[in-house]
Amino acid sequence: MDCEILSYNTHGLPWSRDTSKDIVGWIRTVLPKIICLQEVFCISARNYYKEQLERLGYKVSLPNDLNVTVLPSGLLIAVFESEFRILSECFCSFQDYHNVEWLANKGFHVVRIQHTSGRTLQIGNTHTQSNTEISWWFGSTASDIRKKQFAQMLRYFSFTRDPVLIAGDMNCEQSPHSHLRFLHPVGRDSLEKKHTFYSTGEDLDHVGWIPLQWSKRGCHYCDINKLGPRMTTCTVFQKPWSDHAPVLAKIYLPDRTILPESYI
Repeated sequence: MDCEILSYNTHGLPWSRDTSKDIVGWIRTVLPKIICLQEVFCISARNYYKEQLERLGYKVSLPNDLNVTVLPSGLLIAVFESEFRILSECFCSFQDYHNVEWLANKGFHVVRIQHTSGRTLQIGNTHTQSNTEISWWFGSTASDIRKKQFAQMLRYFSFTRDPVLIAGDMNCEQSPHSHLRFLHPVGRDSLEKKHTFYSTGEDLDHVGWIPLQWSKRGCHYCDINKLGPRMTTCTVFQKPWSDHAPVLAKIYLPDRTILPESYI
């Protein structure tokens, strides 16, 4: 099965210019099958995305993340209804975070969806710890926090038989946890930069997968890269509405997921 995921940190901070109309107008020209947005913090903006995307034929899932912190999580998932239907949804707040991250209800938003072929999969949308902290003051580095956040997501998905893809602004170029890896386009050097963060040229926006879901039973060191999902293409767009670039990934999912012994 082929699926297509657009991941975009919209930089929708309350004090920023509202660019939701511009972004929806651009999405109308691309029409990705699955959309994962981050930093949709303003209630008016997320309501606008929901209304307008559903007019375009999407089913929009908004996390239950209000009235916990100053800002909601900023996460939004939309799937094209002609190809997918949402079976269930869940939002989990991160247990580990610090510095300015407390202002938003940071976490991961998950939808379980079914393709018209009958296959099911789970999509996670997230925005992990940023590098804004002063490590010596707070006593922990951003990479330490991110590793704990990735571990929390992995615990959540540890018993599912559905293939899992996790998209979003990971705030790092390489995954801090070996059990969740970032996908790279087939046939290209995995170290080749996509330049998704304009000011530094870093790769902060990714789609990840869980290798243990695809390992052979009793063998977690086999060639899982040939068994698991593959990113066939990855397009990075240059758009003026955010400090991040929208990333459109096309991913091939093999026919079945293998549940290893460690997941039982």
